[in-house]
Amino acid sequence: MASTEWNFLVLLMVIMAFSEWVQHSDAAQITFGSCTPQESDERGQCIHITSCPFLAELLATEPQTPAQLLLLSKSQCGLDNRAEGQLNSTLVCCPRSKRIDVEEPEPSHLPGNDQQPGNVLPGNDVCGFHFADRIFGGTNTSIWEFSWMVLLQYRKLDVNKSTSSNEYTFNCGGTLLNPLYVLTAGHCLANRKLEKVGVVLHSVRLGEWDTRTDPDCTTHMNGQRICAPSHIDIEVEKGIVHDQYVPNSVDQQNDIALVRLRRSVSYTDYVRPICLPTGDLIQNNFVDYSMDVAGWGLTENRQPSPTKLKLTVNVMNRTNCQLKYTSFKVKLYESQLCAGGMAGMDTCDGDSGGPLMVSISTGGRDVFYIAGITSYGTKQCGLGGWPGVYTRTGAFIDWIQQKLEA
Repeated sequence: MASTEWNFLVLLMVIMAFSEWVQHSDAAQITFGSCTPQESDERGQCIHITSCPFLAELLATEPQTPAQLLLLSKSQCGLDNRAEGQLNSTLVCCPRSKRIDVEEPEPSHLPGNDQQPGNVLPGNDVCGFHFADRIFGGTNTSIWEFSWMVLLQYRKLDVNKSTSSNEYTFNCGGTLLNPLYVLTAGHCLANRKLEKVGVVLHSVRLGEWDTRTDPDCTTHMNGQRICAPSHIDIEVEKGIVHDQYVPNSVDQQNDIALVRLRRSVSYTDYVRPICLPTGDLIQNNFVDYSMDVAGWGLTENRQPSPTKLKLTVNVMNRTNCQLKYTSFKVKLYESQLCAGGMAGMDTCDGDSGGPLMVSISTGGRDVFYIAGITSYGTKQCGLGGWPGVYTRTGAFIDWIQQKLEA
């Protein structure tokens, strides 16, 4: 089905639901970036349609003219899958002069931004909510997608490795857990390879999508251009590697670490935490689950991707995975997961420390949990039949909670 036809169907469903419009929704005051409205030189904001009377009134008009339907279709700039109902989830590019006169909420007024101490983890009313464009697919992520993902930024040392230079590189990924802590792999902090190339962890970048641009902007198939806020760089206060992790060991057991930030980050729709496994998910090995991995690691041309890419992988039975890695004299543990194995589709250098993500329906909404942390794989990425190995997060919940400080 053509995307324009799909937009028409979505909007017709919205029209049918218009009578159920509830104006007091908190989500109505949230903006998802700047944009350029159709047939207008005025800048606009990508917001819920219930906050844009100009377009909301068109929805209420019956019947719509072909021109009105086309305008509604081209005005759509995304869908907010955290909102209840088709109407409340529809986002449109609304001219500034035609939107409801409300102030965009400051980050400190957004849900979950009550300056909780660093030893408190957010509940699933705050963490794991996923905002993405559900109309267009592909391996490229949207600028909103996986808002908990971060880049670890390393500072290069000078020639004698005693002082720092002003050159920076991105060598690993990580996942935001709360306003002060990022979860990553142990080998992203304790690694002889990093020492050999002369780099030291310096800061964490949040709200990034394309490392070449700031701010990040994207143009949708319907012509809408959306721009996100600038990314955020926060210096690292300290790194905490698992006590029993052995750097550069063959099996990479206990490959997990926490990074504490120098200051708290405020949540936005581009910077939010993921959920840690709870309840039955803690012991779940997720065999045969489909999961998402994402990052800025090496692509098939052996160069880092400037934009955040995503991939769907299936979790493999650990026994079968062990059979593959036995030839390398590698032992797999209960605290590890294997996923992937499709030729040419894999995490690779630079993706280390990033999340293996599972979507679970909770309270009528899809909530993302971090099931694993990208640990290691074959030297040549994407070999058919060879899955990647991930640290199973559920096995370290107690360790994580013990290490968090207020």
